[in-house]
Amino acid sequence: MALGIDEANTVSDKFYDKTITQQVYEKSPLFYKLKQEKKVRWDGGTQIQFAIRYNTLDSAINVNPREQIEFGQKETRTGGVLDYKFTVADAMISWDERVKNTGKPEIINLLREKTDELQQDMFNKFQADLYNTTQSSKAFSGLDEIVDAGDSYAGIAVADAAEWAAIENTSATELYLYGDSNSLSHQINLSTFGPDKPDLIVTSRDLYNKTESLIQPQERFEDTMMADAGFTTVKFHGIPIVGDYALDASTAGSGTYMYGLCCKYFEFRCHPDYDFKTTPWKELFQAGYINAMAKAVSWAGNIVCKMRKVNFKYTALDYTN
Repeated sequence: MALGIDEANTVSDKFYDKTITQQVYEKSPLFYKLKQEKKVRWDGGTQIQFAIRYNTLDSAINVNPREQIEFGQKETRTGGVLDYKFTVADAMISWDERVKNTGKPEIINLLREKTDELQQDMFNKFQADLYNTTQSSKAFSGLDEIVDAGDSYAGIAVADAAEWAAIENTSATELYLYGDSNSLSHQINLSTFGPDKPDLIVTSRDLYNKTESLIQPQERFEDTMMADAGFTTVKFHGIPIVGDYALDASTAGSGTYMYGLCCKYFEFRCHPDYDFKTTPWKELFQAGYINAMAKAVSWAGNIVCKMRKVNFKYTALDYTN
């Protein structure tokens, strides 16, 4: 008997549909860390809103014990606002595929293949949007926008709040660990505020290899959590460094970018009704495809960063230098 729509939905719901979310969250270094630290949150409402502290109170002074104190008020907090962004992926089973796949083993293999395609497509899109340096206005806020010294983010301009700037190095072409203001250690120092500093460094695979070669063999400690997820890491100043293939792409800077991220202040927020919502298989007769069927996965949300200045990025590193 040929593949039927009821059978396709029964098998998909039982075995495959729930794995699509896991694949996207667990195959990206940043998304995986945010998920492990419970930084993947669900929101409702018309927009994503969050409070930020963009200025210091600066009210502490030394006084004479009988001196009159002049009370004053200074605005130190405001609200960041992000619009929901929407992503959809779809899969289709054609008439001839339904005819050719008869019997439970063939049906299961076909549905597994279609689910794998959906998973990979969503993962590729999220990775591209996360690192894209020429981001579409329809995509969620990527790291190049968030970790920036001049760009506005969440409706707040750096010109209006100097503390809202991240650390950005656009001049260094050679990566080295210690030394002048272009060194990796100095970028970490610049993006350290009190106890907060980057706790994850993500870069291209070539720059990861360059970093690994610079660190002394006896200091090559791996991050246990990231290693357990299958990510190869090396630690510097206690911070795990991981190479992500998506940063090798031309739209992500062609392997010249390195991000230092304080994940404490990041959240991956999605709408509770559209957190990789997966539809059942549906007939496509009304769309003009006789005996074909399709399903879709949809997501709505954005990336929140509540403090930009504890993050840094390099944009022009050359691993061959």
